[in-house]
Amino acid sequence: MARIKLKQLAYVTYAVPDLDLIERFLGDFGLTRNLRTNDVLYMRGSGSEQYLYVAEKASKAEYIALAFEVQSRQDLETASMVPGASPMEKLTGPGGGTRVRLTSPGGQKIDLVHGISELAPLPIRDTFPLNISDRQPRKNRPVRQRAEATPILRLGHCALWVKDGQAELDWFLKHLELVASDYICIPGEPKPKVIGAFLRLDRGADFVEHHCILINESIHSGCHHASFEVLDLDAVFAAHEHLKAQDWSLDAGIGRHYLGSLIYDYWTDPFGNRIEHYTDSDIVNHEYQPTRFVGGAEETTQWGMAPPPEFFA
Repeated sequence: MARIKLKQLAYVTYAVPDLDLIERFLGDFGLTRNLRTNDVLYMRGSGSEQYLYVAEKASKAEYIALAFEVQSRQDLETASMVPGASPMEKLTGPGGGTRVRLTSPGGQKIDLVHGISELAPLPIRDTFPLNISDRQPRKNRPVRQRAEATPILRLGHCALWVKDGQAELDWFLKHLELVASDYICIPGEPKPKVIGAFLRLDRGADFVEHHCILINESIHSGCHHASFEVLDLDAVFAAHEHLKAQDWSLDAGIGRHYLGSLIYDYWTDPFGNRIEHYTDSDIVNHEYQPTRFVGGAEETTQWGMAPPPEFFA
């Protein structure tokens, strides 16, 4: 069976007991309401996507699923033939569209969607290029950035907790057009054991972001964090100061990761879910050589506030 061609990450879905509270948090985080009913909230970014975050009303808070937009309807038909896949079904959210839900061996729900209509993008500021030692592109243009809920550009990646890293990794690479950028390992003989990987869209010679999914073996199962891209470094710091002023819970950041090199800022939503702002990720293609990383959570940071040792437990 051919692998399913992916266009981009689409959205992430959580169940929450309080839609008012999650909407207030996500608004401070930089997302904007598109549609809300008694039972579900759809939050958009500044781009043309109808929504990036779906919150469903439930008695208990929990992660539900991660969604990818596929390249064509044929890819949905291919997806529907994967063992355990749902049939194709109409989406009920804004913009319509069609979905097939896959379930990995470890129970991860992956929604594959196609045909959701687009919105007009929201107005946002231009980026602030950095004037560094050998390049000064920002001329006659002072930086002016106050603390605020800085606009979210897109859903960039999700990190998934799994019980069996190799089995889940094999499943994702078999069915979805993904490729490993870097591996997470633990010490072993004769070589370190792979327990996870940073996976990117497999576009061959075309450059793409370092990862759209992190598969990470853990005692837990679910979503470790959902990560949303913002404009630039000033946007990360502006959002950090705004969230701090609103008394939301900082998890780890601001800092720069080792794998993927992105500048991160992790927060915890009112229901204990980790959520991230990021900017300045590595961009790679088929010439990039994967590394095999062996180390603790504190070693994943090059500078800044490092995650605690139990961060990836």
